[in-house]
Amino acid sequence: MRLNKQQRLRNAAEGFLAGLVAAGFEGPFTWAHHQWEGPFYRVWNQWPPASRRPQIFPRFQVGGSADGRTSQARDMLWQIKRTSPFAGHKEGPLNPAPNGLTPAEYLEISVEGATPDEWVELARDFLREMPENSA
Repeated sequence: MRLNKQQRLRNAAEGFLAGLVAAGFEGPFTWAHHQWEGPFYRVWNQWPPASRRPQIFPRFQVGGSADGRTSQARDMLWQIKRTSPFAGHKEGPLNPAPNGLTPAEYLEISVEGATPDEWVELARDFLREMPENSA
């Protein structure tokens, strides 16, 4: 299956946020983009599913690109829809039971391209990269 750019961004956002919940992050996701994007790029670029499945995952780089081939990491969070269980990710705690499921079940059912364990690994690596005083 090949996803369009918005679908790839939304899939990445849903997987990333559900992975954060599964990794124990409660939220809200209130970091400014200059605080979280660098750590995110570092872990994303080393995360095996992102390079293994380019038809499912977006490519991210600082500044994105005018030709639309790459996006900035913040672009994925802008694709979160009101109907997403993570729609309030900036205002309050992340939903610990997305769509009434555990985060691992949600990842298994609703997000493509990686296993629940791989999403959690990405989230844990991201949280380790984040400076302690940036939350």
